[in-house]
Amino acid sequence: MGSLFPEVDVGATLQNVTHFLSVVLPKMVRISGQSMSDLKSPSYDGMPKSQPSGNATDSRIVRRLYAEEVVKRTIQAIKHCDKDCQNILDELYLQELSDTMCFMDLGFSESSYFHVWKPKALLQFADCYMLDDLHIFKKSSFDAV
Repeated sequence: MGSLFPEVDVGATLQNVTHFLSVVLPKMVRISGQSMSDLKSPSYDGMPKSQPSGNATDSRIVRRLYAEEVVKRTIQAIKHCDKDCQNILDELYLQELSDTMCFMDLGFSESSYFHVWKPKALLQFADCYMLDDLHIFKKSSFDAV
């Protein structure tokens, strides 16, 4: 019998979310006309800071609007995570602190940060991000038939 929620491949999902937050998000921030320093998790209002020029092509406008939506949904997803996970995601991906600075600032041991807290934060983000599904699912034995 099938499941409503297929089994998540945790390792692959962690890699996918890390790629999204460290590669895709900064690119979307640049395209949207924002900077990472504009994205303080508690205060980002989701409103564009400048309007596209009147001579811009439709595809450029659509690209910018999509980038703005990615940024807005990312901030919303972070806000929907629990407080410790919000702090980790904010410090790592919005404030661009290193892992070492993050776990020291938040008072986690290095081991618990890397083995418990950071993976938990990334998986919560995947659960809360609603624009695209960042989960990677395990192949079921039925898919192979």
